[in-house]
Amino acid sequence: LFERALKANPRDGGVLQAYALYVAKLGDIGAARNLLRGGTEVSKRHAPLWQAWGVLETRHGTPENARDVFQQGIWACAQSSGGQSGGRRCARLWQAWGVLEAREGDYSAARRCFSRALDADNRNVPAITAWTKMEEEIGNHADARSIFERALKQFPASSDDKMTVWRAYEVMEERAGNLKEAQLIFNRSMRETMNANNDVLAEKPDEKLEPPPSVEKVLKRNNEVEVSSWRTTGEEFGGEVWMNQGSIEGKVPPATMKKKNSESSSRSKKGDNV
Repeated sequence: LFERALKANPRDGGVLQAYALYVAKLGDIGAARNLLRGGTEVSKRHAPLWQAWGVLETRHGTPENARDVFQQGIWACAQSSGGQSGGRRCARLWQAWGVLEAREGDYSAARRCFSRALDADNRNVPAITAWTKMEEEIGNHADARSIFERALKQFPASSDDKMTVWRAYEVMEERAGNLKEAQLIFNRSMRETMNANNDVLAEKPDEKLEPPPSVEKVLKRNNEVEVSSWRTTGEEFGGEVWMNQGSIEGKVPPATMKKKNSESSSRSKKGDNV
């Protein structure tokens, strides 16, 4: 079936991705890798292909190869109006990269990736739930609450995605044994849903939880050493994957960097002349 579909359209990124995942499930990782590599060559801006390849390397390859794939995918899929994070197409790649760094224990780098994912798409539920799960697992419940509270503001009331975030928030508190807080979160979600449907609940003041730290504080922890660069030793790509002023670069075409460096130099000279 997959072969017939590819014969009809060999550049169909969706078919190539599905075929590779099927082959990987059968245990032929090499064949799956070749399909994904070939797919990114004929459909270079197909973000799901890059994500699937990066996740394959995360699970069956090396962290270095996975980082290489995610970085190359972000560069390939970046939109001209997407800023440093590359736009919505890149959100899934940043999210998967963050999962890799969390798995490797580099929580500072993981936070940067998750933050970039939400900068690219502030309603990216996988990024929200992956980030909060990481913070929960390392005991940073206040940080996880901050991320949940910020994320909830991005969704329309009673949308399916918002209900998923509400539920993840509630379950986190249940796992931590905070049953009172979990009930408060459930009540908030139900009140909002019913109000959205023009059914007003009797007003009852919410009990106040301890205010969580801002996301900016989460991203600026002083007790962690941040990676400044990775020299890639992977087999797929050469060069470096690096961070610039505390942020992993998602889109660094040479022309943009040249312009940025030129502007920075000009500002510096003006400052010297004042």
